[in-house]
Amino acid sequence: MLNHAKTGSCGVHSLKYSDKSVSENHVLDLLNVAVWAPNDGLREPWRFIFMGPGSTDIMRGLQEQAPAYLVLVVKEEHDLHKREEDFAATCCLMQNFRLLARENNLHVRMTMNDWIYDRTCAGRLGVQKDERIVAVLEMGYLEPTVEPAAAGNMPDLTFELL
Repeated sequence: MLNHAKTGSCGVHSLKYSDKSVSENHVLDLLNVAVWAPNDGLREPWRFIFMGPGSTDIMRGLQEQAPAYLVLVVKEEHDLHKREEDFAATCCLMQNFRLLARENNLHVRMTMNDWIYDRTCAGRLGVQKDERIVAVLEMGYLEPTVEPAAAGNMPDLTFELL
C-alpha cells in the first residue's frame, strides 16, 4: 500500500470531487485509528476541527474549495523539547490519517497555507491562544476517472538475491 501511496495526487490542485459528502463519523472512525502515533508520555496534544457539508464557507478565500476540511491543531507546550515532540507526533498522526483515508477512497490533500500562522484567522476557527495549526486537510471523494490501459508500458523487473 505504501508503494501505491507514493504515486498519489501530490501537487494536484484542480480536482473534481464527487457529490458524495464526507461524514464526520467516517472521519472520526479514521482518526480513532490514526491517533496511534508515537508521543512520549502519551500526551496526545492534538485537537481536530472538522468542517463538513454546510460549514465549509468559513474556508472560502483561505483554502481551495473542498467538500470537507480537517484542521489539525497542536497544543504549544512551554517546554521546547515537548513542543517539538508534540509537533512530530501530530505529523505522524496526519500521515496515518492520510494512509487510512486512501484505503477508504477518501482523497486528502495536506496544506500549510500562510494564513495558518495568522492568529486572527486561526482564532476564527476556534484555535486557542496556547495552540497552533499544524495543517489543514482538504477532503473529498474524487470523481472516478477512466484511464486507458497502455499495453507494454510496464518494464519487466527482475530481482536477484545475493
